[in-house]
Amino acid sequence: MDEKVVWSAGGVIIENNKALICYRKKENLFCLPKGTPEKNESIQETAIREVSEETGIYPKIIKDLGQIDYEFVGLDNQSRYLKKTIYKKTVYFFLMSQNGGSIENHDEEFDEVVWMSIQNAKEKLTYKDEFSILEKAFHAKYKK
Repeated sequence: MDEKVVWSAGGVIIENNKALICYRKKENLFCLPKGTPEKNESIQETAIREVSEETGIYPKIIKDLGQIDYEFVGLDNQSRYLKKTIYKKTVYFFLMSQNGGSIENHDEEFDEVVWMSIQNAKEKLTYKDEFSILEKAFHAKYKK
């Protein structure tokens, strides 16, 4: 099997003890906003653009929250990934602040963008690795 290394980047925006979570009805998917780079984009530029597109909020990076690493195999029904290829993926996350914008203006990729408490997010987030990123974000934002 072939191997490919890929990455994406995203962020966590927290206001009033709630984090911004993206929701897609079709897959019952709850996740943090993130996505793949466009040509020659840096990790930070990708994170800012993707969070802005997916949430409608204009974000500003405050702090690096680290990364999630995982592997998956491309399946027949995924047009975006080559089948029978092992993808080694890294997702970089940043704590971000809100610099304007509105969740009413999120793109079509998600059905809803919602503010969610950390307790609610722990139950709802589809990817459990993202919960550890969320915890780091809350700690970074509120630690004294």
